[in-house]
Amino acid sequence: MAIRVLAAALLAGAVLAEARGSAGAGSAIQPNNRPTPVAGQTNGQMDASQLVNVAPHCAAYRAAGPSLGLVLAEARQQGVPLATSQCYRPLADQVAVQQSWTSAGNSACAAPVVTTPSGQKGGTSMHGWGKAADFSDSGHGYAFGSSLDRWLRANANQAGWNHPGWADPGGSACPEVWHWEWLGDGGTLGGLPIRADVVGVVPSADDSGYLSVGGLGGVVARGDAVDRGSAAGVPINWLIVSAAGTPDRGGYWEVGSDGGIFSFGDAAFLGSTGSIRLNQPIVGMAPTSSGNGYWLVASDGGVFSFGDAGFFGSTGGLRLNRPIVGMAPTPSGQGYWLVASDGGIFSFGDAVFRGSTGAIALNRPVVAMVPTAPGGGYWLVASDGGVFNFGDAAFLGSAGAQPPALPVTAAARTRHGGGYWLAVADGTILPFGDAKGFGAA
Repeated sequence: MAIRVLAAALLAGAVLAEARGSAGAGSAIQPNNRPTPVAGQTNGQMDASQLVNVAPHCAAYRAAGPSLGLVLAEARQQGVPLATSQCYRPLADQVAVQQSWTSAGNSACAAPVVTTPSGQKGGTSMHGWGKAADFSDSGHGYAFGSSLDRWLRANANQAGWNHPGWADPGGSACPEVWHWEWLGDGGTLGGLPIRADVVGVVPSADDSGYLSVGGLGGVVARGDAVDRGSAAGVPINWLIVSAAGTPDRGGYWEVGSDGGIFSFGDAAFLGSTGSIRLNQPIVGMAPTSSGNGYWLVASDGGVFSFGDAGFFGSTGGLRLNRPIVGMAPTPSGQGYWLVASDGGIFSFGDAVFRGSTGAIALNRPVVAMVPTAPGGGYWLVASDGGVFNFGDAAFLGSAGAQPPALPVTAAARTRHGGGYWLAVADGTILPFGDAKGFGAA
């Protein structure tokens, strides 16, 4: 993908003082805003510890990864055929791209590969910082004005991803509909940071606090919640996508999209799918009532059991209308529900079907499922904060009438089921019923 600006300054890791000085305190999403270099790193030669896998063929700068993962997850949930062709681009690939464009007679369409004072080649592409992504649509016709182009412009900006002005029609000789850049840290114009990384909420033992869990594994504690450790200091290979507390709430697990498990407090490591080649990414987990086991579920409904968790079935062999987004266990531990983003419910073991949103025209997709304390019902939570109750689950409120700016990504109930929290990607925690608020996490 092409970038043609400030090669020498970017190579040196400099941020233009002129651009920073002229920036206001407004939105980072501006046509002329650009990603900043990564301090201490070299474009196209970044340390592996600075990158995280977001999707097949897509590694990103760690800070940019969770928001990119959010955009891809939203697309998957809504049935939008969004994929990535490349994100981080090492120097060798930048050289190959330049040679390809030059051979085609369009050398200006490639980010220049320059020669450093030491005589070595140096990259200048924003891909070389892991802060750019080239999207694709699996052959459905991705062009300016297409449905995918419109969807990205409506959804990617809020997560901190920008389509730069040079890549728009008329912005340069080489417009590129597929090229997007991360400005979540404000970019070279020093705009307002955009946070879009929260993937889980874990209540404290007495419901007087909670932890939020981010896509890089970091936790933020509020109220009397105890930070018992996190994967933030671990060079995780894949994004964290979900978290779950132990039954006594003395610990918690974090799970990556590859099924890698990180356990803290009294949560025991009982196995993972980290070494298994998955057909689809892991999207959720649920512990057994004893805390001595857990299930992982993939977006195709494949279920993986560990410890004393029994396998009761899956949708792995079915053709789903929408992907699975989560699961919930029954109180006995002898069954579980899977929920799809259209609110479709699949019951296994002693889990009883109590209803679904399958016949409801949803404004936004379902992203989470929470069982009641007795286990005779469940709540389904949509990304706009809408809540749907079934069985013995009481409706205790929702954010559907005033949706948050960013999507709701997770939910959890109070110990006795008299309330629930909804976690928004930007760290906002919305309490309902007897759930108390302790501030953004």
